[in-house]
Amino acid sequence: MDIKSEIVQFANEIGVYYIGFSDTNFNSKFIEELLFRKEKGFLSGFEESDYVKRINVKGLMKEAKTIISIAVPYKTIDIDKSKPYFSKSSLGIDYHKVVINKLSQISDFIKEKYNGSCLYFCDIGPLADREIAKKCGVGFYGKNTCIITEKFGSYVFLGEIITDIYIDRDKEKDLNCNNCDLCIKACPVQAIEMPYRLNAKKCLSYISQKKERLSLHEIDHLGTRIYGCDTCQDVCPYNRNAEKSNIEEFMPEKWNYDVDINYILSLSNKEFKNSIGLTSAGWRGKKIIMRNAIIAAGNSGREEYLTLLKKIDADDEMKYYVDIAIRKINDKLK
Repeated sequence: MDIKSEIVQFANEIGVYYIGFSDTNFNSKFIEELLFRKEKGFLSGFEESDYVKRINVKGLMKEAKTIISIAVPYKTIDIDKSKPYFSKSSLGIDYHKVVINKLSQISDFIKEKYNGSCLYFCDIGPLADREIAKKCGVGFYGKNTCIITEKFGSYVFLGEIITDIYIDRDKEKDLNCNNCDLCIKACPVQAIEMPYRLNAKKCLSYISQKKERLSLHEIDHLGTRIYGCDTCQDVCPYNRNAEKSNIEEFMPEKWNYDVDINYILSLSNKEFKNSIGLTSAGWRGKKIIMRNAIIAAGNSGREEYLTLLKKIDADDEMKYYVDIAIRKINDKLK
């Protein structure tokens, strides 16, 4: 068995069924796309803003010869979005820990078996995860810029390994969205401004994480989202019959999928740390999640939340959201 086959076999044994390999170069078309996004102000600010660092594999490992991409599926259950909800990507244990554990195991296998050097990243590294996944044949771009896999749709987390070992390359997927534009039409804020180009600063997933004061427009469209947004993914044909993940860490506790606004708003700092703080939604802090819960209560229009909202001991910033939420509910009750 050759090196590539042995690595793939090991990855499968630890539950990684999408893994691909490519060279360390990025084509000029992608570089032009990075520059376009920056020029148009499409970047969220969460990603690396220096386009050179996003493609400079050799700057991270001088002797790098191969990039390995993996996709880890995360959808374990369906969510009732008629109520306040966390996005599917924030259910269960923080995915960074899960994916990094997989990357670490594969890297250790390469080091021990082939004496290769490895660096690995999941989401918080400087490299362009999605472009790497495309290059490695793990998946292809949807028009919402998500990477789509054939088995799990776009409900996957990505990670990559840089190694100084040469491994045979995979071909890119010969798949595309054809004439489908369901994701573009579904986005409530038209964040997908053109096919394959997302204005991240308009995206409701970004809005749900934004620390600056939200506008009335943003508050209205956030709806009952507590964290993240799945709208453009949920309408994708590739996701309709996507297989569910069997990764135990992504199985959520009841509070995580059957969301109770009262529960969220009553959490102490310690309780937050031991619940939401363990998920990927926790990184923005308790205040952002509570803000979104207040907004969700207001957007729900449910009278039962009025008493709860009036009891909140809010500072000036949070009072802004509480007042809007109370007004929204009262307006719906008229």
